Amino acid sequence: MTACALWGLETALVTVEVDVANGLPALVVVGLPDAAVQEARERVRAAVRNSGFEFPLRRVTVNLAPAERRKEGTGFELAIALGILRASGQLRVDVTGLCLGELALDGALRPVRGTMPRVRFAAARGLGQVLVANANAGEAAACGVESFGFASLREVVDHLEGRARVAPTSVPPRAAAPHHSVDLAHIAGQETPKRALEIAAAGGHNLLFVGPPGTGKTMLARALESILPPLDDAEALAASAVHSVAGLIDPRHPVLTARPFRAPHHTASHLSLVGGGSPPRPGEVSLAHCGALFLDEVAEFSRSVLDTLREPLEQHAVTISRAGGAATYPARFVLVAAMNPCPCGFWGDAERECTCLPEQIERYRGKLSGPLLDRIDLRVHVPRVPFERLRDDGRERSADVRERVLAARERMRVRLATTGRRVNAELTVIEVKRFCSVDAATERLLAEAVGARRLSARGYHRVLRVARTAADLAGSDGVRGEDVALALLLRSDP
Repeated sequence: MTACALWGLETALVTVEVDVANGLPALVVVGLPDAAVQEARERVRAAVRNSGFEFPLRRVTVNLAPAERRKEGTGFELAIALGILRASGQLRVDVTGLCLGELALDGALRPVRGTMPRVRFAAARGLGQVLVANANAGEAAACGVESFGFASLREVVDHLEGRARVAPTSVPPRAAAPHHSVDLAHIAGQETPKRALEIAAAGGHNLLFVGPPGTGKTMLARALESILPPLDDAEALAASAVHSVAGLIDPRHPVLTARPFRAPHHTASHLSLVGGGSPPRPGEVSLAHCGALFLDEVAEFSRSVLDTLREPLEQHAVTISRAGGAATYPARFVLVAAMNPCPCGFWGDAERECTCLPEQIERYRGKLSGPLLDRIDLRVHVPRVPFERLRDDGRERSADVRERVLAARERMRVRLATTGRRVNAELTVIEVKRFCSVDAATERLLAEAVGARRLSARGYHRVLRVARTAADLAGSDGVRGEDVALALLLRSDP
C-alpha cells in the first residue's frame, strides 16, 4: 500500500508493509511513527472489526518505509487497514493507488489535512489514482488525478473488489469572484496613499500607512483586495496547498479564486503569525502566500512578534525547526500595515494637540525596529481629509485602477520571463542594476537622498524597485527621474 507523509509542504511517498505472523495477538507499528500514528492501532483494529471483517488474532507488524524520518498525522490509517486486509487474505486484489484517510471506530472514513500537496507529489511520481474520504475527493481531483471518494472502509473494499464501483470525482468548479466590500471610490481624497496602494498592488511592494485616527488607513488597506490581480493557475494551487495543510479548504471549491487577505489581531503570538507548534502548522504569513497580510495598529503588536517577519519578508519562506525535523512553508506576500503616529494618535495633527510624552512616542514607534522598517518599501502619511472633499464625486473606481495594475504586471511578466521573478519587489541586486538603470541626473538625486536620509544599501535598491514599478504603471520602458522622485516621496519616515 502507498501513503504519503507530510512535513510542512515537503512530502514523501511511504510504503506501508504488513506482515501477519504466528504469535501472541498484537499490532505493532514501526518506521518512526509519532504519537498520532501509534494511536491509530486501536482505531484501525476497531474499524476493521466494525466494518464486517475479521482482525487477525496473530502478531501483525506494520512498517512505514522508509523508516529514517518520523511519520506524523492520521493519514496512514486507510493504507494500514487495507494492508492488514490484504495480508490476511480478506482483500483479494492489489491496491496501486495512493491511500489517504483517517478511520473512525465504526469504519467511517474521515478527511485529513494536507491532501492537496500529498496528491500533487504523488501525481508527479506517476501515481494516477487516489483513494480518499469524500470530503477530500474534490481537492484530490483538482490536482489532475483520478480521485475516488468514499464514506467508509467497507465502501473502499467493495470498490476495489468490483462489487460496488464508485465513479471518479469530477473537478469541482471554481468559486465565483468575491465581492469586495471596500472600493477605492468609497474613499474621499487621499490621492497619494491611493497611488502608493496602486504601486504596492502592481509591484508586490510592502506598504505602511501612518496617520491620525479616522483618516481612512484601514479602508485604504482593505481596498487592496479590490485591485490585486487574479491568481494564475500555479499561484492558485500553491496558495490552496497551504490552506489544505492548515485544514481551511472548502470541499465544494478547494482551489482558491481570490488572493488571500489575512488580517490577524494585534494580540497574535509569533506562533500564530509565522507558524509553529507540534506538529508544525502554517501561520498567517504562509496563509497569506500569493496574497496580502494586513497588520492594523501594527505598533500595538509585540516587537518580538514583529521581528519574526524579517525572514519571511526577505526569504519569502518560513522554516520551522524541531528535534524531529524541519518544516518549510512558503510566505510570498505583500505586507500592508497601518499605525498612528503616537499612542494618542495626534502627533503632528493641525487640529488636535498631542498629549504624549517624547519617551512614549519614541517607545511607540520603536515597536517597528529599524531592520523591519527598512524592508517596507512604501511609507505614506495619511492626512485628514478636508470637509469640502468628503462629498467629491468622480472618484476613481477600483476596477479602473486594477486595469492599470494588470497592464503593469504584464509588462513585468514579459521583462522578467527569464529570471523566474514575478514582480519588481522580488528583483535581486544584479537584476536591479540590469532593469533599473537611470541617467546621470537621476543618479545624483539618488546620491543626495542616500546621504540626507541615510538610506541603507537595501533601502537604495528598494527605492529603485519602486521606481521601476512606477515606470511600468506609466507604460515607460526606462526608469525616469520622476519615477525615482515619486519612490523617494513615498518612502518617508513614520
